[in-house]
Amino acid sequence: MDGACAGQAGMTGERVLSERYRLVRRLGQGAMGVVWQARDEALGRDVAVKELLLPAGLTPDRQAMAAQRAMREARAAALLRHPSIVTVHDVVDENGRPCIVMDLLPGRSLDAVLSEDGPLPPERAAAIGLDVLAALRTAHERGVLHRDVKPANIFLRDDGRAVLTDFGIASLAGDTTLTETGALIGSPAYMAPERVRHEHGGPESDLWSLGVTLYVLVEGRTPFSRTTVMGTLGAVLTEPVEPPRKAGPLAPVLMALLAKDPAVRLNAQGTEQWLGAVAAGRPLPATQPVRLPPGPPPAAGPLERPTEPAGTGRRGKAPIAAAAAAVIAALAVVLTIVFWPTGSEEKPRPDASGSSAGPPRSAAPPAAAAPAKLPSVCTLLTPAQAEQLVPGFTVQPAASTDQTTKRPNKSCIWSPSAAGGSPGRDELNVKVEGEAPGAAAGSAQARFADTRDTYAPRNGSPDPGRPFNDLKNLGDEAFVLVEPATAPKSTVYFRSGSLLVEVRYGSERGRTPTQVRDQAIKAARLLAASIKRSS
Repeated sequence: MDGACAGQAGMTGERVLSERYRLVRRLGQGAMGVVWQARDEALGRDVAVKELLLPAGLTPDRQAMAAQRAMREARAAALLRHPSIVTVHDVVDENGRPCIVMDLLPGRSLDAVLSEDGPLPPERAAAIGLDVLAALRTAHERGVLHRDVKPANIFLRDDGRAVLTDFGIASLAGDTTLTETGALIGSPAYMAPERVRHEHGGPESDLWSLGVTLYVLVEGRTPFSRTTVMGTLGAVLTEPVEPPRKAGPLAPVLMALLAKDPAVRLNAQGTEQWLGAVAAGRPLPATQPVRLPPGPPPAAGPLERPTEPAGTGRRGKAPIAAAAAAVIAALAVVLTIVFWPTGSEEKPRPDASGSSAGPPRSAAPPAAAAPAKLPSVCTLLTPAQAEQLVPGFTVQPAASTDQTTKRPNKSCIWSPSAAGGSPGRDELNVKVEGEAPGAAAGSAQARFADTRDTYAPRNGSPDPGRPFNDLKNLGDEAFVLVEPATAPKSTVYFRSGSLLVEVRYGSERGRTPTQVRDQAIKAARLLAASIKRSS
């Protein structure tokens, strides 16, 4: 169906909307509409035109409501100016149906990216999340809630920037149009629990949807989708989040955003800090402000599952009954979700950060502890991190046990590939050594002290041929050596629990000794953070 915007001719190039926008070609179609590439003949530029699709048999009231929805989208987006929010230029009424004129974005929607390329690395997902979060904070500051954050409504430009689109069900402060008491607004799998319960959602509800979106980006599936809408809504309300398997350093952020109680959900400021750390390959901040609600925590939260009914008092059955009632109520309006969902107007809170709390206590990064087994060394660095350290790298793993000490060790070498390598190259060599069976407590500390004593300056006199420095905030203890030469090398030794790690970095591409030392320290910090997360 070419629809109203394409006109009666039904062919692109033959129809000019409002004597200005000539349709060129169809770009894509979703459940709610068709997007066209068009030419703005007044300004001589290419634009996108979003055409509303109306199912056959829709009542006149529903047609009018759908038209108002499109106008609502244009109004909401027109209030906002941000690089990660699509810019709306005009709304054209064609045969009683509005068509929205907006920026023509080069790239693909995130759902298309997932379908064509598969899940994204955690660092890339975090960078996308930062763009979307910045867009949401701008919207929230203007009193606009998006209410339908999901991959289909996020566009990934060719330059890498993520752009939030489709404000068609956004909530505007003071706007009482499209109100239908008791209806659910949004996509069930991405809808926050408080909105399923018809409570007044705020910025934290959009943050929940962002959390689900990020989960989908790294895992390739939604955490709550079930075979039926009722099953999905029930999972959102009552079932804990299945811990992500591919999220790596992003996992604590996801779990904190998907706290079912908005009072303990990660707030916008904390989300920005944590996503920024993941995107940059840095360790997560050690602490975040937490505000816990009075009384016991809500039952069946995303990070905790009650193990015994005893001790729950009068709360034992109430949350289950309330959740069941909410699911039944939600089922009564399921059809409203399918066709141009409208719903109870929710008054947005004026601040994206507001008083929403930081992460639940259990979402904080764990303290360093002795790993149960040696990690897979070659997976401690992400491909993006390794590429920054050793451009065009290949990996070479190894594992063995010292026959004298009986201590197991694993190692990995990142070096340029034969195709991408050159005489001027970098190389990273990492060795992780564990404890021998039955080793006494504290033996790792003693071994590290012996290693340090071997390389530390004697009598406080530094060796100019091999500078030595202790390092702070790297594992449990650490030091660095530099070997200045034509091809300088640097080695960082650090301890993480019972593991001793040796990080050697060398360069033949003209780097200074200081630059090589900094690269070795950077690699060591990334490795220490990865070991800590996997322990």
